Amino acid sequence: MKNDRFRAKMTPGARTVAIQAPAKINLHLEVGKTRCDGFHEILSLFQAVSLYDEITVELRGEDGDCHISGDFPCEMEDNLIYKALELFRGGTGDRRGVAFSVDKNIPSEAGLGGGSSDAAAVLKALVLLLEQDPGERELSRMAAELGSDVPFFLGSPSAAVTGRGEQLADAGYVPDLQGLIVRGAGPGISTGAAYAAVDRAAEKGLLSRNLLSCEEMLHHFRETEPRDWPFYNSFMETFRNDYKGLALISNLLYDSEAVFAGLSGSGSALFGVFSDGNAADRAERLLKGQFPFVERIYFLRGIPEAVVI
Repeated sequence: MKNDRFRAKMTPGARTVAIQAPAKINLHLEVGKTRCDGFHEILSLFQAVSLYDEITVELRGEDGDCHISGDFPCEMEDNLIYKALELFRGGTGDRRGVAFSVDKNIPSEAGLGGGSSDAAAVLKALVLLLEQDPGERELSRMAAELGSDVPFFLGSPSAAVTGRGEQLADAGYVPDLQGLIVRGAGPGISTGAAYAAVDRAAEKGLLSRNLLSCEEMLHHFRETEPRDWPFYNSFMETFRNDYKGLALISNLLYDSEAVFAGLSGSGSALFGVFSDGNAADRAERLLKGQFPFVERIYFLRGIPEAVVI
């Protein structure tokens, strides 16, 4: 079945499209055992938030050309935007030249899913720009091949995530909440190193596991107040003693009246959830004087679509 959400926005002859790629936070993240394919089992609760990379995609140049402009810490061939384009080309046979202009607002190596969100946004933008619709199932397959977090950004803004990250269930609910994302001045935390650290902690019996089922996680998300959420992050447990700055930021968020605070993904960004806008305002002013990256966020009720410009 074709994807009507994308087809409805197609315009014949469209030459340039734009799309916002949102960040996500992990309200809960338990890292399980390593699977036979080398990935880890996870149980997580993803929530899309109002921090975006802004992407413009334009038809340009000779067949096969690809131009990417933006602040990226990698070569073009290693960029998930480039990999998404090549997968899309392989699936559709359309190799017209494409240029991407990316305003990067989501920090790298922060656990906020910026690269994964960019990749999903590019798949949606190419459907509209090239007027090639592989279908929802094929787009989901491409997304899963690009990375464990990518499929989330094609779907609902809040989801229970299991397997290696590719199994998604719509949480069916988005609370009316706001918050702050805070990142310290130190270097980012690479995902590979983070999982290796979790494995070492688990071998030593220092890591909590199987404290929540997926059903319990969703129940607490839908039915209890954030101050009563029993959510946690396996990486925060692992890094608490090694990265003192993480605990410092978490404590400052709670001291600033956050009702819940946590580490997103494998870090290094933390987030605080506030039920009161005035408290969030005060926390933002306080923390902006102490840390280089402080961003006010809201929980999104939908993932942005591509639009013709």
